[in-house]
Amino acid sequence: MIQAPTRPVAARAALLHPLLLLVAGLVTWPADWDGVRAVLDCTRSPEPGPAEREARAVGYYLELIEGSAGRGPGGVTRPAGWVGFKEADVIRYLDGDFLLFELKPGVRRILCGQPFQTNAFGMHDDPVAQEKPEGTFRIAVLGASMDMGWGVRYQDTYVNRLQEWLNAQPRASQPVRPRRYEVLNFAVAAYSPLQRLEALRRKVLAFRPDLVIYSATTLDVRLMEIHLCDMLENGVDLKYDFVREALDRAGVVADDVRVGRDKLLAHKPRLKQKLKSSYWGLYDRILGDLSAECRSAGLPLAMVIIPRVGSADAPGIRAEPVARLKALAAHHAITTFDLSDAFDRDDPATLEIAAWDDHPNAMGHQRLFEALARGLVADPTLSSLLLLGPPTPGTGAVRGAPDAGAAERPD
Repeated sequence: MIQAPTRPVAARAALLHPLLLLVAGLVTWPADWDGVRAVLDCTRSPEPGPAEREARAVGYYLELIEGSAGRGPGGVTRPAGWVGFKEADVIRYLDGDFLLFELKPGVRRILCGQPFQTNAFGMHDDPVAQEKPEGTFRIAVLGASMDMGWGVRYQDTYVNRLQEWLNAQPRASQPVRPRRYEVLNFAVAAYSPLQRLEALRRKVLAFRPDLVIYSATTLDVRLMEIHLCDMLENGVDLKYDFVREALDRAGVVADDVRVGRDKLLAHKPRLKQKLKSSYWGLYDRILGDLSAECRSAGLPLAMVIIPRVGSADAPGIRAEPVARLKALAAHHAITTFDLSDAFDRDDPATLEIAAWDDHPNAMGHQRLFEALARGLVADPTLSSLLLLGPPTPGTGAVRGAPDAGAAERPD
């Protein structure tokens, strides 16, 4: 990985980049002055600007898939054991397959200093049977590294904490038999929205879930770029007509996807530039197919917007992609829980798994769980579906639901 420029150089680059884009008419300042100040503060700060942070995050996802160079942002040396999927041997590559890779089943490793294990179905989660037990309400979670729990034990993920909380809740009404909850974690680090859609069709539906939660992040369009380029580089069938149509509209021709002797795309920068304007339209189609698939199966669908830790997801920087995600979800009538401010009240150093890695640690996952639980309680449809108990008079809170100032859950 190329070492980051010195602070004065980085600061000048961070200042010039948004100004040049503004002059060129390629970006629009946020409507509120707080958002403008956040962008300007970023240019004055010795911390990397949003474009640089995004590039580093994308680079980190590539390392997760292809292997770690052993260094984090700014050339910080990672300790032994802080490795990508390839070195850790926790994924298997799927030749010619749309998914490209998946978590290996039955893995037991130490990853990023924490135990990492998968069940018999390749989930970073509790052991589970495919056949749904009688009296069980199943929630399936689709997502990427934040949701999978990169750098934390599966027991500490917000997915697992949601399961524990639901099983401890009083019910608004008592079913004929007591209801048990399973929240199944189908998330895989670096999975793009297209891979999440494919995972729903090929894996999730076989577990007969009663609710699907789709997780989105502000980096999803970049994950889509990585996925598409990797498929084209490896000659994988694009499978979906709307993906092929998007490439046709972008003017992608055979020479754009030509692979050189090194087995890499010969004109990758040109290809990426052509595809750049296609990703949000593709995302709209993905959510449309996801929604239609769930409706066909009689499954409620909800979307959560998950943040990264630190300045990369500061309010002014995340405002535009979060607004886009919410607009796409509204277009397909998908209930959405915006958790993007879940980390705003905390010092990032207390929530990230390491100074060079902005994935949330156990406390960060606790904050995500708290925000999601409050959202579920406040939503009449899902609160009723989950048989959550009635709100406490005068507060609107359900007994056992975390409040906005909830502290770290004791072990």
